[in-house]
Amino acid sequence: MSAAEREAFLADVHVGVLSAAIGTAGQTLAVPVWYSYQPRGLLTVLTGRRSRKAAAIRAAGRFGLCVQDARPTAMSASRGRS
Repeated sequence: MSAAEREAFLADVHVGVLSAAIGTAGQTLAVPVWYSYQPRGLLTVLTGRRSRKAAAIRAAGRFGLCVQDARPTAMSASRGRS
């Protein structure tokens, strides 16, 4: 996927899965979220200020977001260390 294709994909309507560390025992909160993405990197996650998601993000200082295309496709990709 080219950079332009990635920007267009992220700017389209998708549900993301937000992940953030919670506590000190290596636990992770992973929940579906609606998000908004503006090309060149402005990401807005839609959640309540007092929600568990917001508390986890504040405590961890960071989060991950996985976005998927729910349409069937014959394409696959993977990335990892060899």
